[in-house]
Amino acid sequence: MKKAINFLCWTFVSFTIISLVLTLLTTYQFVYVKYFDSYYTLQLSIIITMIMWSVRLFSFNKKLRNIVYPLLCVIIAVGAIFFMYMKVF
Repeated sequence: MKKAINFLCWTFVSFTIISLVLTLLTTYQFVYVKYFDSYYTLQLSIIITMIMWSVRLFSFNKKLRNIVYPLLCVIIAVGAIFFMYMKVF
């Protein structure tokens, strides 16, 4: 199970990097890709990536690191959801 989550995390990181590059290329009008003409796809990929990483980093140990890192990933995801809800894309 841990290897599957690790694989999914890195897959979503790769998709986020690709969506970042395509969003920048479309925003600056070097190329036009239909779904990357706004920041919606980039924000959605960041949300999915941060949620997956919070699942991966979560552990039931009582160390501060095992609580803070997943919490920060969730805060970033919630922030991205907020900006999507406010239509800042």
